[in-house]
Amino acid sequence: MFSAFMVRWMTSSDTIRVHAGMASTAVTVAVASGGNCKRSTRRRAGSRGVAFRAARNDSGAAPSSADDDDEIASASFSKYDETSGAVKTLVSGLTDIVNAFGVGLDANEAESGMTRKQRRDARAFPSVARDPARLALDISKEFTEAKYLWTGKINPEMYDLFATFCDPTLAFVGLDTFERNLKNLQPVLRRAVRDSDIELYACALSEDEPNQVRASWRMTGNLNAPWRPRIDLRGRTTFTFKDYGNDRGCLIVAYKEEWELSAGEAVAQLLRPFRW
Repeated sequence: MFSAFMVRWMTSSDTIRVHAGMASTAVTVAVASGGNCKRSTRRRAGSRGVAFRAARNDSGAAPSSADDDDEIASASFSKYDETSGAVKTLVSGLTDIVNAFGVGLDANEAESGMTRKQRRDARAFPSVARDPARLALDISKEFTEAKYLWTGKINPEMYDLFATFCDPTLAFVGLDTFERNLKNLQPVLRRAVRDSDIELYACALSEDEPNQVRASWRMTGNLNAPWRPRIDLRGRTTFTFKDYGNDRGCLIVAYKEEWELSAGEAVAQLLRPFRW
């Protein structure tokens, strides 16, 4: 998520320190990323009825949740592939540093002796087995009510335990890892962000990919930094799901977040002074 990306760079600044000290400054990262990230074509998000084309599938572009007992098509990570290796390495490293000072091992590590099938079978059933329409509705509430892009508050029962997660700077497998990252970043987000908001333009089942929910959105917020930067970002998220039957219903198996800005342009927003 962009908010997690933002916090990693903000907490690396000498002017905003948290208990997990960071190893780089936003200026350094902006210089490192600017020459290597392809400048993405800016798209204006349309009305609430906006439709997205199906993203292309790039095999091997990021970790996959598929295993012997699954037949999950690998998700496309086009925006992730456009980000420079230096930026992705730095983000991954900073995430590890933050997690080192946060909560303990995630369940992927704590229950490593169990197979994926055993962990899925042992998992409690969700409060409701969602059909595709219900899943799309509940995803929309994550944006409009939980405002998860800023708060990190998600409903984990909508996700498969081994879902893949990808934004332009980071890709990994595992719901527990996703929750752990968000939980460790929440204290920093509460401290660093003010006047945050999420505007949801569209969130609906894809017409050309029946196993996908696609959302387009805009997130805005002011940062509590001396130079008073402001975040204003449009993006889209594709949630690929699989039907696990009557008891579990449809679960999200791949989360792919794309931004209108390149990673370098996103860093530039953090450096632009006196925007609020």
